Amino acid sequence: MARKVFISFRYKDGNKYKEYLSKLFSDSDDVINCSESEDRSRMSEDTIKRYLYSKLKNTSVTIVLLTPEAINHKKVFNGYNYVYDDWIYDEIKYSLDDRENNRCNGLIAVYTPEAKNLVINSSSNNGVITIKSFNNLVRKNMFNIKKTYKHNSKEGLYNANLDHYCSLVSWEDFVKDFDFYIALAEQKRDNKDQYDISKRM
Repeated sequence: MARKVFISFRYKDGNKYKEYLSKLFSDSDDVINCSESEDRSRMSEDTIKRYLYSKLKNTSVTIVLLTPEAINHKKVFNGYNYVYDDWIYDEIKYSLDDRENNRCNGLIAVYTPEAKNLVINSSSNNGVITIKSFNNLVRKNMFNIKKTYKHNSKEGLYNANLDHYCSLVSWEDFVKDFDFYIALAEQKRDNKDQYDISKRM
């Protein structure tokens, strides 16, 4: 049965990547793209929530395109403190909610070539890649497997595919084998109790 996915992206520098994935998925019998491009700038928080729940309904995986403009969530000062005012943040947080007739989604963060240096440390030792800290809900859902279920037994090292609820994948690797990464995200979704999932910043 085909898997339904939702693509979260920043239009300014991510639309070309979203369009590429949309075409890629439309040529596949295994993936159905349920993404959208509605202007939500004038919607209230409750309206956005209802709208996104309707779009996310029956999807099982959310794919977040990490372009330079999408790495850090946007914030605004409301007179007392900073609050998140970011569509991608909304899409991720509502993807991770258990909602009526739909469990929380699996999560994949796909970083584009332009964003690599903002996400990955340039040096790696013996195949070990280190991930930079950045202000995004996908980052809060990495390194979050519960100790009992950790696949890499070494302290401080994590299995890239299984020890993060949110898979972090390069654009090149994802487009080469998107079926694998979507299936993996669904597998982790089915075992979400093995992870400490953060649903809000």
